[in-house]
Amino acid sequence: MRAAFLLLLAALVVRAGDWPFGAGRSGFVRLDLYNLGILGAKASDASKAPPSNTPPHGGLRSTRIEPGGDEGPSALRIELLFPDGPAEKAGLEKGDVLIGIGSAKFSKGSLDPLAKALRKAEAGRGEVTLILRRAGKTTRLKVAVPVPGKPAAKPTRGKGRRLLIDGALDWLAKRQTPQGGYPQTLSGLNGAVVLTSLAGLAWLGAGNDLENGPYKENVQRAAEWVAKSVRDLGGELGMGQRQPGGPSWNQSNWGYAHAAVFLGELHKRTPSRNVLDALFYCAKRLVETQEQSGGWAHGPGGPNALGYLELNIVTALALCGLGLAHQNGFEVPKQTLRKAETYLKASSSGGGVGYSDRPGQKGQGNIGRSAGCWLGYLSLGRAKTKFGKALGNYVRHNADKVFGGHASLMQHILLAGVAAQAMGGAVSRAYWKACERDLVLAHSPDSSFQPRPWHETLSMGSNSDVTFGEVWTTAAWTVVLVSAADAKEGTVGFPAWFNRAK
Repeated sequence: MRAAFLLLLAALVVRAGDWPFGAGRSGFVRLDLYNLGILGAKASDASKAPPSNTPPHGGLRSTRIEPGGDEGPSALRIELLFPDGPAEKAGLEKGDVLIGIGSAKFSKGSLDPLAKALRKAEAGRGEVTLILRRAGKTTRLKVAVPVPGKPAAKPTRGKGRRLLIDGALDWLAKRQTPQGGYPQTLSGLNGAVVLTSLAGLAWLGAGNDLENGPYKENVQRAAEWVAKSVRDLGGELGMGQRQPGGPSWNQSNWGYAHAAVFLGELHKRTPSRNVLDALFYCAKRLVETQEQSGGWAHGPGGPNALGYLELNIVTALALCGLGLAHQNGFEVPKQTLRKAETYLKASSSGGGVGYSDRPGQKGQGNIGRSAGCWLGYLSLGRAKTKFGKALGNYVRHNADKVFGGHASLMQHILLAGVAAQAMGGAVSRAYWKACERDLVLAHSPDSSFQPRPWHETLSMGSNSDVTFGEVWTTAAWTVVLVSAADAKEGTVGFPAWFNRAK
């Protein structure tokens, strides 16, 4: 059975050719395209020049777009087709321009009507009609799509959510290496640790651990690989200590923080000496790498190539990692927490955490940084302090504003989503009202979740989510889905991260 699967997978890779990021996918040469959900197609803005593979950081070479572009262009040029996917089987071709769906052409953006039509089709209609511009003429094309049934109409809860979770967990399992990790993409070994830790969290949140569940062996291998790999962070070629007079390329704090969240949640479920040792090692390194200011940088070694040091998305993740270590008995030094809070207060306004405490970067809160810091305070048992309440209040009123962030859109979707599920109720509903469309469109025929362009990546011509790859987006979306724990669905969520573990 396994041999047959590997042969099928090999054939699919050959046939896939340029899926999911364009021809010549090696390295960082990748296209930043809109994913069209279960149709199995990716597209660019037809009003712009066709995209081209551009090294070194991937992305779509593009001009700056107008505000509001996050709703999607009114005409989508088909660039990639998933092999044997619904769109390819129906006869959709590269170069076709999608200008509407059903009986109406796109007017105020394409993404909302497209997602709505796909939900209806998967819930029972079984097909969608695409309005296309092909060879200068308008034509219609009917595309048959899989029909999971009524649950697909509500993908963010109940059986619909479970369908997405199950498919994604299996997809992640099939791509895990025999050693337990994932291939390196952005940021070398640090990136691979991040990917493996997020995949591990996805399996954990769905009810698996070292001893239980259909993915327990995947959890075991992930834990062993992460526990070993964190000892090597920061020392690899190109990512190690700063050269004399040059910038620091050390990015190890990303790896330490994500690993600590995964290992901390895991050890709270099924204790393991090896896991605990690695967890405490990550926590000690995070304490040691805290900057004198109280914030955290990508890693130790001084300013990076852009000349800046601290950035509070890393501070948020470091606090989460320390919080999970705290949940397992690690004593976080009081001075570490005092310095971190002083720095965050200097960076923030009204609970909204700014980029840093520097002029032009402080007081400009966004949901990714703020939600991450609040989750750190929650796991550290500090959510009811004055500043913890300020963070929580900001998250409560801004959990739906994921497009107001900076850099990685998926980072904001992930942290805002987990925080929203921790709060539950109206906060969770507001988050999903804003993000359900993007969840539906990210979901692909192979059960992965794909990245998408947004106003910042289109203006910059580079998308770190694309460079980081589909394991990153698939694991991140799945972590958000399983964070809404529901015993009826067999998921358990993240009781340690949410400071609810018994």
